[in-house]
Amino acid sequence: MLFVICPHCHALHFDYEKLTSSWVNHPKFGMCCLQGQIQLPPLQPLTGIPYNYLTGDDYSSREFCNNIWQYNAAFTMTSVGAKINNSVTRQSGPYCFKIQGELHHLTSPLLPHGDYTPIYAQIYILDTAEQLNVRRLNNRNLDPVVMDNLQTMLLDSCPYIIVMPITLLGKSQLRSKRRSQLGYM
Repeated sequence: MLFVICPHCHALHFDYEKLTSSWVNHPKFGMCCLQGQIQLPPLQPLTGIPYNYLTGDDYSSREFCNNIWQYNAAFTMTSVGAKINNSVTRQSGPYCFKIQGELHHLTSPLLPHGDYTPIYAQIYILDTAEQLNVRRLNNRNLDPVVMDNLQTMLLDSCPYIIVMPITLLGKSQLRSKRRSQLGYM
């Protein structure tokens, strides 16, 4: 069988993921809900911008779906670093990759050095208009309207994004760092 359903949380598992104490008619798993010990509220239905982009058939929806990885990367705070073993990436089937050695996150200093354009978490300390401008500069091939809509969605749904710059540096220090960083003395 390709997958087995957890009788408690209905997560999909591969057959080999069952615990050894499982029976054929009563599978048990330890990776999802610990056999009903952990209960999460059901996910809310997807609405708004993400729903429209994932289910729509207009230009913006196709643009988003065709470049979904790059849109995701445009809003990340870190980057994953690993030595990839490409022996499995050239196979047919769903995309997967094999890591050889360590997996780590690449982060950058809070403020970029010199004339470097901000990346990752550095973007989040800028005000929202500057964030959008920097994301557009870093991702010139992506649709600016889609970028604007995604940033608006994030700002509406995640209050910590708005308070992050103030919390990290304080208002006056943030203004002077931002102005010098953009070359405005």
